Amino acid sequence: MPASVTILHLEDSALDCELACAHLTKAGIHCNVSRVETRDSFIAALDPQRYDLILADFSLPGFDGMEALRIAKERVPQTPFLFLSGRMGEETAVEALKQGARDYVLKHRLARLPAAVSRAIDEARTLADRQRAEESLSRLHQAIDDIRDYAIFTLDLGGRVTSWNEGSRRLFGHAEAEVLDRPLAMLFAPEDRSRHEVDSALAQAAATGRHEVEWRHAARSGRRFWGSCVLTTVRDSAGAHIAYSVVVRDVTERRAAEAALRESEAQFRTITNAMPQLVWTATPDGAPDYFNENWCDYTGLSMRRSVGDGWIAVLHPDDRARTVACWTQSARTGDGYEIEYRLRRSDGLYRWHLGRAQQLRDDAGRTMRWFGTCTDIDDAIAARKALADSRKDLERLVEARTAELVAANDRLRAEVSERERAQADLSTLYAKTPVPLHSLDSQGRLLSVSDRWLEFMGYDDRGQVLGRHVTDFMPEECARLHRDERWPVLLRDGVVRDLPYRFIKRSGEVADILVSARIERDEQGNFLRTMGAIVDVTARLRAEAERERAEEALRHAQKMDALGQLTGGIAHDFNNLLTAITGNLELLIARLGFGDQETLRGYASNAKAGATRAAALTQRLLAFARRQPLRPDTTEPDRLVRGMEDLLRRTVGEQITIEARMAPDVWPAWCDANQLEIALLNLAVNARDAMPAGGRITIAAENVHLSDKELPLGSKPGDYVRLSVGDTGSGMPPDVINRAFDPFFTTKPIGQGTGLGLSQVYGFVNQSHGLVRIESQPGRGTTVSLYLPRCLVERAARPVEVPESVGAPAPDATGADDTAGTILIVEDEALVRMVAVQALEDAGLEVIEASSGAEALELLDGGIRADLMVTDVGMPGMNGRQLAEAVRARRPDLGVLFMTGYAYDATLGTGILEPGCEVLHKPFETGALVARVTEMLAGAGTAPPRAASFSVRRTAQERRAD
Repeated sequence: MPASVTILHLEDSALDCELACAHLTKAGIHCNVSRVETRDSFIAALDPQRYDLILADFSLPGFDGMEALRIAKERVPQTPFLFLSGRMGEETAVEALKQGARDYVLKHRLARLPAAVSRAIDEARTLADRQRAEESLSRLHQAIDDIRDYAIFTLDLGGRVTSWNEGSRRLFGHAEAEVLDRPLAMLFAPEDRSRHEVDSALAQAAATGRHEVEWRHAARSGRRFWGSCVLTTVRDSAGAHIAYSVVVRDVTERRAAEAALRESEAQFRTITNAMPQLVWTATPDGAPDYFNENWCDYTGLSMRRSVGDGWIAVLHPDDRARTVACWTQSARTGDGYEIEYRLRRSDGLYRWHLGRAQQLRDDAGRTMRWFGTCTDIDDAIAARKALADSRKDLERLVEARTAELVAANDRLRAEVSERERAQADLSTLYAKTPVPLHSLDSQGRLLSVSDRWLEFMGYDDRGQVLGRHVTDFMPEECARLHRDERWPVLLRDGVVRDLPYRFIKRSGEVADILVSARIERDEQGNFLRTMGAIVDVTARLRAEAERERAEEALRHAQKMDALGQLTGGIAHDFNNLLTAITGNLELLIARLGFGDQETLRGYASNAKAGATRAAALTQRLLAFARRQPLRPDTTEPDRLVRGMEDLLRRTVGEQITIEARMAPDVWPAWCDANQLEIALLNLAVNARDAMPAGGRITIAAENVHLSDKELPLGSKPGDYVRLSVGDTGSGMPPDVINRAFDPFFTTKPIGQGTGLGLSQVYGFVNQSHGLVRIESQPGRGTTVSLYLPRCLVERAARPVEVPESVGAPAPDATGADDTAGTILIVEDEALVRMVAVQALEDAGLEVIEASSGAEALELLDGGIRADLMVTDVGMPGMNGRQLAEAVRARRPDLGVLFMTGYAYDATLGTGILEPGCEVLHKPFETGALVARVTEMLAGAGTAPPRAASFSVRRTAQERRAD
């Protein structure tokens, strides 16, 4: 009898409730009673975790006990229900018991109440305990059946096989009948069968209770493999040793991996010692534990002195704190490690090195080791090597609990089998399971389904599905596969696992699922039913497809970035050559007279025109490579397009109509308006070429908001302005769309296109932090959409731009402007420096030369007067950006004009000029250089000009000598 119980009492009489409590207390049952009177208060009080028992009067005002019983069975079916009533007929009482009441007690016989309460609570607890035991037994049985990657069998005390699981058959290839009562030695190759080794292993297991050993086995097919064997003793309830349990796992691949790892480590040391870099490794927590021979030779430290914190000693004192902090942060967070620092050579000289490290991770994402290199960058040498990934860790050995599970399964098998034979209809067992379950007859018709199955498929009642063939719920192709292949396999093997199917729900939606099923038979082996379980994998398959699309977008972005790096580098070097060529040609033309030399002037002019065309090509390459500097500002798409309409109509011709569709409230965009005009003009020309017989071009602008799902990797979600150019032309097939942005790719005939138009558009939009999309079908036209970031700031004042190519104003004989001053020009390329100095001196400006950043700083520190500094960007040692920062620290008011053919990395960072700086692209005409210099001098308010003349150039050394 329970000592204390909690009771929910449905009773409209407080006195009757107190009498019931008094009888329970008198019987030694302490009770905590909550009394309710109405239907609503009864429903609100129902809680399966709160009450041990429900007592209910049969007759209540506006409510009756039978309805209360029905509500309780729906909401708290595990809580026992007793009627305590003053009047309840025999027939009514029997009906109440049929409906699920545990008992009934009449109020004039309250002496029976304690016994009824105690019995009802004890029965409920016994039933709950039994259900939990059945669930535990089912999980145990399933776990044993699922162990297929391990061979698990038992031996008698003489070493002969007494049981054999499915994993043993899969590993060794022997059926159970072939090995029962056979010695353990039969599982070894003939040449490895040693009775002494087997007896020794069994003896050690008997002595210690557990013994592990690795043996070479032979499968039935003749295959030799290494197995990791765990032998444990099996004892009876009295503790007597009665058998051995053996668990075998195939470790052939692991042993091969260990041998390969040893060989790999030896090769690693050989390779690292042959590498020119300084190579090191570190433990997962960041402690260096290996340095190659090059490190020891360079630093003069032995490996023993370098490991741990010893390597810090060769760092330059000024670099130690930031280097150690950076490495500590990377080791703690797992972020990439990359930093520049100075290392002391064995002779005491410090040289700059680039330190890099990356993690080697296992499949779970855990750090296994750090691999790092130190590359000497004093002479601009950068070398990077990637280290091979090691294989994932092998799975852990099966715990000794496996043997306990097998024993427990044997003890419970008889009881479970008896219960399964006694249940004619399995539907009540799994009706409330959260997994969709169904059973089929031998013809494949539905015998029963769980509630979750009905919910998943969208049906309200079992009558809508029972008796129907399971293929009625499948698409035709899936139904055919089931009938012809999978159903025969299930009937033959008795079990299938995780087979992919597609089911059609009542709503028409098609779901991707995995089905596992097995056949249940009676004692004579006759077919009873198939039991099947469904796992919905629709969302997972969609996620995998989305991930594949994202990976493809990432690969495309990496390809385009690599092409951009290549074209940008070529344009940079080519621009330096063109600057020297065009500059010298201009100086030559200026110095050639007329008359007999007119022919020579014509030749020089033709050469200069060719160089100018080459310069235009490099600018398009830089646009694709996203290396041209931008001047972004508030750009109103409607105003820009309206202003271009006349130009576009003249460009595309009269056969093509242009229609502008601008949303009335379109946002301003944050981009370079000039570059946007060039991009739209390129797209209009492409659209024109796709419509040789005429057609329509539609230019539209609208506001859009793009989320993470709509954007490729690396793009930020938010508000964008979509500018689209559509045509009614021939369209493009998918393979052409995939290559449309590749530089030099064109479908036009040879000589009619450079293949850089769309490449330039792609580079400009990406540099503006936007994206480009193409929609096209052959014969249905093409629409190219530019997504540009929305501008959230007011329009900024834009500086006046001076043209840098054909048409730039040239200096006259008395000077280029009303402004003059002293120019400090810094350029490591002698030919380019000579052209720039001569052009500025011809314009009447005083010029001081320097061939490097260090020389320029030396001149400024020496006290020279300079009104403007003109510097190259890409120079050895200190580059133009670093020089500008150093000069600004000394002379904050000194203007800086960058000359570059590769301005993006050196001066702009993000592609936007800093205040007080201007940029001049190589190749430039000397007139453009003089115009830009005089403009900046005029803004600075320098002294009046001196008379211009052709003069002999003086070097920086000569000027210092003066």
